[in-house]
Amino acid sequence: MLDLDHPRSRHVLEAARIEDLIRKQLLAWREDEAAASSARTEILRTLLPQLEALNAAHFVASKKIYRTLDALGRAVQGADAGAAWQAFAALDGPGDNFGTWAI
Repeated sequence: MLDLDHPRSRHVLEAARIEDLIRKQLLAWREDEAAASSARTEILRTLLPQLEALNAAHFVASKKIYRTLDALGRAVQGADAGAAWQAFAALDGPGDNFGTWAI
């Protein structure tokens, strides 16, 4: 469970907000192939850079988080929505991520 009194909690909540936006784009891509291009662009140009900046500023530039985000970025660059979902799943549980799964 997330300790709301922890100094990093608001940053975990911000990461969760961004992850939800990525999830929304991935759902749009999965449901309608015509949405793939705009979804991929939004994730790669806006949302992933926001998570990378959050990592750099508030998560001591974690190399483990960076690797998770890099894997997601590479998957999104591909044309396979399933692979992108699989890479995104690394953010949804314990592991090398922002800990948003604990909310």
